[in-house]
Amino acid sequence: MPDLPLFATPLSMYDLPGMDEVNRDLTARLVSESTSRPSVNRSNVGGWHSQSDLALRPEASFRTLIQHVAARVRETVDALARERSQGLPPMRMGVHAWAMVMRNGNYTIPHDHGDAHWSTVYYPDAGDADEGAHPDSGLLALVDPRHGGRPMPGLDLLGSTFTAQPRTGRLFVFPGWLYHYVHAYRGQRPRVAISCNVTFELAGPTK
Repeated sequence: MPDLPLFATPLSMYDLPGMDEVNRDLTARLVSESTSRPSVNRSNVGGWHSQSDLALRPEASFRTLIQHVAARVRETVDALARERSQGLPPMRMGVHAWAMVMRNGNYTIPHDHGDAHWSTVYYPDAGDADEGAHPDSGLLALVDPRHGGRPMPGLDLLGSTFTAQPRTGRLFVFPGWLYHYVHAYRGQRPRVAISCNVTFELAGPTK
């Protein structure tokens, strides 16, 4: 009998093409804003956390990114539905987005976005971490959602954490319930990340 990947947790990674100008504009706007507006305190330890209004901002760079996020989340959902031979009913998508600007030593504690169906994180500028001296710098850590198991002595057959490597122009998509955190960022240039919570609801009948 073949091995079966029971209860797999989906994680999608997309390197968005043609985003250089958008990334520069997003980075400049958000780094400037981080020096003039107070930070929201959520899971961040240090760093600057914006208000959750980025999906409503009218500037072209924000609109372009949100369109990419919506398309890639829909692509992820479509692929999962096809694997299960399911068709998607008409749906409406809601997106809330915020930014974090991390400087040297900043990190986030473990948390989830359990009120969202999907969460995403995108990097307009992943910073300049010295990965040789600090191999964990700024890594996105995704925590195994299975709790309470007894580990085998001397063996780590299943793993407890998966680390994802940020790159400028890279987007990650994962379920909102998945616990995650960010290792301390070690770099001189600010690292800019934009996160989104994405929800779906059934579209009503058209009149």
